[in-house]
Amino acid sequence: VLSSGKKAIGAGAGNPPVVVDETANIEKAAKDIVDGCSFDNNLPCIAEKEIIAVDDIADYLIFNMKKHGAYEVKDKALIEKLVELVTKEGKGPKTEFVGKSAQYILSKVGINVGPEIKVILMEADEFHPFVQEELMMPILPIVRVDNIDQAIDLAVKAEHGNRHTAHMHSKNIDN
Repeated sequence: VLSSGKKAIGAGAGNPPVVVDETANIEKAAKDIVDGCSFDNNLPCIAEKEIIAVDDIADYLIFNMKKHGAYEVKDKALIEKLVELVTKEGKGPKTEFVGKSAQYILSKVGINVGPEIKVILMEADEFHPFVQEELMMPILPIVRVDNIDQAIDLAVKAEHGNRHTAHMHSKNIDN
């Protein structure tokens, strides 16, 4: 649209991180993140695309996200299968999976879940393609960090300088 020569309003590329620190209301953060990531199967460019969580609260965040419709994938081989399935060799997303449901994507790797599953969640390192690439599908990696400073630094890196969108769950105003 923006290259058509006609007047248009549009947002550019984004890869919005969500940072969760140890002061956040974890139960609310978990629900809000699942709701945001799963809205319209994560098509909106402003929705959470990766979580960067302080290690002290990461397990509790995952636990609560699972209560709100996240399906956690722990098997590394299955995570690699997902990468092969939904990305172009670990780079951009395959268009046939953009906007598809978590239920649909999981079915393609042999996991059958009900419609209550809204997000596919897995732990990853900061270099994982699910962290680095904007997928526009309900796949949500979580990266553990030691502290809020590391979380913010990593969020800036994962957002790739697009200056588009970022989210944060914290009760600490300074953070």
